[in-house]
Amino acid sequence: MSNRVRNPPPGLSPLVELLRCIECGAPVKIKEIAAGPGYQELGPDGWLECTSCGERYPVIGGTPRMLDRTARAELRASYPATAIELPPPGAEAVKNGSSSIMQRTADSFAYEWRHFGRPRAEWQQNFVGYMRPHGPGFFRDKLVLDVGTGSGRHSAQAAALNARVVAVDLGRSVDVARRNLPHEVLTVQADAERLPFAPGVFDFVMSIGVLHHLPDTERAFRSLVPVVAPGGRLHIYVYWVPERAFHRHLLRLVAAIRPVTTRLPYRVLHPLCYPLAAFLWLSVVAPYRALRNRPRGRRVAEALPLKTYADYPFGVLVNDQFDRFSAPIEHRYTRSEVESMLKEAGLTEVTVIPNAGWIGDGRVPGINH
Repeated sequence: MSNRVRNPPPGLSPLVELLRCIECGAPVKIKEIAAGPGYQELGPDGWLECTSCGERYPVIGGTPRMLDRTARAELRASYPATAIELPPPGAEAVKNGSSSIMQRTADSFAYEWRHFGRPRAEWQQNFVGYMRPHGPGFFRDKLVLDVGTGSGRHSAQAAALNARVVAVDLGRSVDVARRNLPHEVLTVQADAERLPFAPGVFDFVMSIGVLHHLPDTERAFRSLVPVVAPGGRLHIYVYWVPERAFHRHLLRLVAAIRPVTTRLPYRVLHPLCYPLAAFLWLSVVAPYRALRNRPRGRRVAEALPLKTYADYPFGVLVNDQFDRFSAPIEHRYTRSEVESMLKEAGLTEVTVIPNAGWIGDGRVPGINH
């Protein structure tokens, strides 16, 4: 079989040809598509095989699982009904895999997007805001990588704007993305710090709301740079250190509570987010909505936190409280720190834009292919 999959099986995107072995960097080929039910409501099950070293990567529910050997061994527990025979977990996987901070983070987001990941009409305008300074026309015919795709909402918008899209996530939230995304988008389960792609492939790499939850944000950010094509753009969103003192005091309170909430079972934390969101809606969001269009109230309104939620349904505020209080790690940055991170990675034409956080964007030097 050719390494370039011109006619992949139904449910598997042609962009599978972009994948590379994480052990040796060689192309992979489709080795087997399994018969049987498996997770075929999402897509086919099967195997990819490295054309050089022979390493094998499972495809479960239409998503290639480009993980290291330890993480691949753990898939058997997560996907017991798969149509392919996965290896049993070894001692190393049992000892180290599920207890890692990265796994806890992936599990947190997997729960979040299973419960809050349905598509919303509001995500179109949300995407436009996060993609500044690039307008909707920027994405036509671009090859886009979405790292930390979650429910796939940003990937879906890019695909709707005629981009070719690969959506990556480390945890089982990638199954939510697969369910939400069209066939043409390739979903991949992979580590942001060990991406299964050749250097210089993508015109645009985005990571929205993910890097600040990783143990070493700067290291993860630098791992994205090599897969951007010369002349391409790298685009991130990270939490900010607010400029208003009142907002900073509120975040100190949040930080004091997080060591407790991040250890709560998700089934306990989830219902607690509803009364918290209701309190925030009544005390902050509703007053902002009432004041923002009144000449005498605008100044007061602009000083309020959480203004972003004024144009979204209540459920989005609940979602974000779960996000805030469940993720094990949360880093925050000043504008100058984000700018320095982009420039130190060798990016040029750097811009940093406020958006209830910082949007950072830069160009990889070279001529666009």
